[in-house]
Amino acid sequence: MCRCGAERKRLEAIGYKFDAPPQTGSRASSASEPLPGLAGTLLGYRSDATVGRGWRVVLTTLFVAAAGVAGWALVTFTHRALPPTRENVQIVSTLEAHTRNAGANAANTIPAFLSLPGTTGVIESSMAPTDLLKDISEAELRQGFCSASVARQIRYQYPGFYERWPDAKLEGIVLERYPEYQDRLCVLSGRIAAEPDEIVKYEVKPRSLPGLAGLWLRTLLITALFAIACVNVYYRLLVPRLAA
Repeated sequence: MCRCGAERKRLEAIGYKFDAPPQTGSRASSASEPLPGLAGTLLGYRSDATVGRGWRVVLTTLFVAAAGVAGWALVTFTHRALPPTRENVQIVSTLEAHTRNAGANAANTIPAFLSLPGTTGVIESSMAPTDLLKDISEAELRQGFCSASVARQIRYQYPGFYERWPDAKLEGIVLERYPEYQDRLCVLSGRIAAEPDEIVKYEVKPRSLPGLAGLWLRTLLITALFAIACVNVYYRLLVPRLAA
């Protein structure tokens, strides 16, 4: 239609000439096509002027909420402490080292060992750097006895039999008959399948600066890709339908 309201074909038949060719299709269909350029290719961007204001407010709110939830979920589930593998932990002390450092006059060293900072676990020499440390029951460990004194170990193992024996006499007789007691430090529960030098207190190392930067970069990248996908859904699928 011409601006005056006459049909264009009739005016052309009479002899009128127009600078621009006649438009084919409605403005809604032209608005439904993506605009050229990077925004049109990557985001499917097009004019959404034909979409009602209420729909635009609702969809924008949903988009912002979805992107925020996606970013929060990534931070929650990926920004956790490193797994307690052999390469990711720092050993605070071993039960053997703690017992030897306590001296021969110290009583049971297990309660003091368990009160050290960190987590109790088992680390074996055969473990690979990526292997997780094994868990150990602290309740079972408390039932044992550790001391650098052979006499104290014997009295714990055989209560009431050697209470009046002097430590030197008791240790001399035991080591003479059982030399293996020379290197023994602990009497542990049979349910604990670990040696005193394998029972450790450990702390998980914090992430390095490059590792933390890489983790945040990955989080931002995944969130940005999710946002781009949401924008494409809006412009490529919803705008044409709502405009129609």
